[in-house]
Amino acid sequence: MPDVIVLVSEASSSVAMEAMGFKRGLNYLLHMGVDVGVITTDRSPSIRVMKKLVAASNKKVNQDLRPWLKSVSNHLYWPCSSANGDPEKCLQRWRSLLHHICGVHRWQEDGVEHVCHHPAMTEEQQRRKKWLQVESSAFKALKSVVMDNNLLRDLKQMARFKHTGSLEVYHSSMLKYTEKRLHFKYDTMRARTQLAILDHNANIGRAQATTKEGQPRYRYCYSKQSAQWVAKPIYVHMYTPSRHSVTTLWSVS
Repeated sequence: MPDVIVLVSEASSSVAMEAMGFKRGLNYLLHMGVDVGVITTDRSPSIRVMKKLVAASNKKVNQDLRPWLKSVSNHLYWPCSSANGDPEKCLQRWRSLLHHICGVHRWQEDGVEHVCHHPAMTEEQQRRKKWLQVESSAFKALKSVVMDNNLLRDLKQMARFKHTGSLEVYHSSMLKYTEKRLHFKYDTMRARTQLAILDHNANIGRAQATTKEGQPRYRYCYSKQSAQWVAKPIYVHMYTPSRHSVTTLWSVS
């Protein structure tokens, strides 16, 4: 497959280059007879939601919202992944957040009874949770974000649960080979990109590491955005070249 390239001189800006490159690459695939069923972009609703919620939670009157930021982000993943392509089911499950976050796990909506899908909570668990109050400023701020018309329209498109997560992982690993602060000639850039692809493909599908007792391993990271500690899985080790070794082996530019 030949390279599909957009030169800086062909476009007026980097934004225009992306659109031009996308159209050129898609046209090439269609010309080669590739059946393109779905196109997924990186217009991420979760990023917009979190930015708005973080901004709202920074206000003193909305501080009760801050402990829920991670939960809201996790909840956004669930309706998209469980809707099975049904846009209305996706929206209904997203809106269910407004009931759960107030400690209500069974409610009526359009004459139909709904319940939360999580396991039943004990009285002690229910008592210890810092539920939001419907009349509170924090809840009203949350509701304005959850029910935003632009977000709801985008979520309908997310019912297929197609996302660019794997591509973002590849872009992150590619920076070890093609640092943005350095300039590379075309042949060098091409070789480094090929190395990045080989590295990425070799690390796809790694299993989660386990302890001697067979329990999955995690590492704890502090999230500045939510001001909370979160657990992230540790995967089995595979060799990944360090930035220094890559620079040493491919120093010609």
